[in-house]
Amino acid sequence: MRPRILALAAAVLTMILCATWAQAAPGTAADDTQGARHTRLDPDAVRESVAYLKETYHVSDAEALRRLQLQADAQILDKKLRKERPGAYAGMWLDQDHGGVLRVLTTSGSAVAPYIRALADRSHVRTRTVTHSRAELDGIVSRLERTVGGGPDSLFIPAVSMMENKVVLWRRDWVADAKRSGTWNKLSNLTGRPAATAAARTDAVAHELARGRAALAAQPRGLVEERRLDQPQQAFTPYVDWGYCHPLYCSTKYGPMRGGLRLNIKRDNGTWGGCTSGFNIRSKGGTTYNNWAWVLTAGHCVAGKTNNTYINHNGYPILKQHAPNAALEVNSYPYDFVMLPYISGSYSQTWLDNFSGKNRVMKYCRNGGQDSDSDTPCGTQATTADQWITGYHNFSEINPGWVACATGTGSDSSNYPESYDSGAGDGYLVGTRCGKVISPKDGVGIWTDICARKGDSGGPLFSQIDKTAYGILEGSYQSRTGPCYSGEINNYVPISTIYRYTDNVAGATYRVITSSTG
Repeated sequence: MRPRILALAAAVLTMILCATWAQAAPGTAADDTQGARHTRLDPDAVRESVAYLKETYHVSDAEALRRLQLQADAQILDKKLRKERPGAYAGMWLDQDHGGVLRVLTTSGSAVAPYIRALADRSHVRTRTVTHSRAELDGIVSRLERTVGGGPDSLFIPAVSMMENKVVLWRRDWVADAKRSGTWNKLSNLTGRPAATAAARTDAVAHELARGRAALAAQPRGLVEERRLDQPQQAFTPYVDWGYCHPLYCSTKYGPMRGGLRLNIKRDNGTWGGCTSGFNIRSKGGTTYNNWAWVLTAGHCVAGKTNNTYINHNGYPILKQHAPNAALEVNSYPYDFVMLPYISGSYSQTWLDNFSGKNRVMKYCRNGGQDSDSDTPCGTQATTADQWITGYHNFSEINPGWVACATGTGSDSSNYPESYDSGAGDGYLVGTRCGKVISPKDGVGIWTDICARKGDSGGPLFSQIDKTAYGILEGSYQSRTGPCYSGEINNYVPISTIYRYTDNVAGATYRVITSSTG
């Protein structure tokens, strides 16, 4: 896991969101010309998400389901407004703290009003007038990226701060320091790429600051190993069988590789650390990696390791320790990911391709111990199930207040003596936890209030509402061990960020396996 101490520099200029929240026009019949749609969710399919809302906000099952259905409808509304009202739409979020109200930002209330009237739950929608549309801010980001960059080796990363209705230029001082000291290539596993001159970068930044549409802030960087290296390595029992696919103890007897399984990774000092598998990946195109299968996890899980010992799960060697191409293994937040290849084609067949239903991540929870029952609503016994994945969301479509779930394998030897200790602390149990997306801390990662510990890195963040992939766990805002408690904050690398960087590496595309790409 990657603790991140966030110390933002004062904004050079602050855009003030104007006006007050306006209630959507009530009682109007849905306007069919706006493509009214209402999503009815199966309560059993979103059980963990419902439980999170009930426990956190003390609401009924019906109210929790209403909020999730409003989220589903809002996702459709977001797409329509981006396409049909780009000059008026500025973003949205779901205000869970104040009654599960959808708040829509717009430069023109009248332009979005017909779309809101078409919503089944329009009584829980409010609008607010702001200065800049999302399309305008996205355009600024695109222009800045052409000058200042925005990839893993960039000195700046421009990003839209929707809640502030402005663009933030994240200054990556740690990248500049590494380049000056000559440690950048070793640090990042990248060779760098041509960039604009310093003068051109300065001019582009100054232009947007002067127009009052952007602010500067410092993006920090920090890294710790998956657990402390001076801790003794406990005994490990391979090939444990609990009678079903457990996050720490699975085998091909119970189906294919999936997100949410422990990846045991050997360090150069001989000890073993733990990370979590994120999603199954399939590459298409080119001549080198066409139709390859991969496992996606966090780049910092393997970066810097040189022993080349196979990565295993439950004693079974499965994956190579490194990606075969530097562009598929990056440790430069928010580009913190690796696509791990199977040891050979036969291993890929054994662990994935021999099975149907390759588009899955694990849901698992267990009550008991010191873990929070509100985070693991399992009833009276442990449960395990597969969450099917049918697509993904772009980072810009994942808004604050959206409910999501994550599975991790962080654990302690006192709770799981047959598995390697990941450093999560006594009382923290493996499994699935749900929470909500919170206002971005840095504009480039998906920040949530879902509890996570060391060993959960790389694990999948997904939505039960529409069975979509969101991202993989990068790190935490705070260093904690043991059971979950209040104030948990962590961040995930968006799937779309990974796609954007890896597209056309060796002539291929790399996508989470879904029902249409398996």
